[in-house]
Amino acid sequence: MLVGRSTISGTRHSCYDPDLMPPIWVNEDGKPTETRPCPRMCCARECPIRRYRYETFRQIGWPLFRVARFVNWCGHGQELIPVPDDVERVRLVPVIGTAK
Repeated sequence: MLVGRSTISGTRHSCYDPDLMPPIWVNEDGKPTETRPCPRMCCARECPIRRYRYETFRQIGWPLFRVARFVNWCGHGQELIPVPDDVERVRLVPVIGTAK
């Protein structure tokens, strides 16, 4: 007996949705993180709005108020500016458009 296959049509059946479910990101408190759409127009995936501790930024050498570039989980690059959010946290604000 073949599990997961139809014996009549020969096609695969699955109990999972063929569309991938996006990851669920959690913050340090274990609560879901806010998300925003990927900056690429053709990509409809959600990306987390991250907040980090200032100490983490200092350790990895990312200065505040300077453009930082990285790749989201969907594979698309994004430019963000680290901005202080409160006393201990830094929020990554997306760069929209280009400066002249």
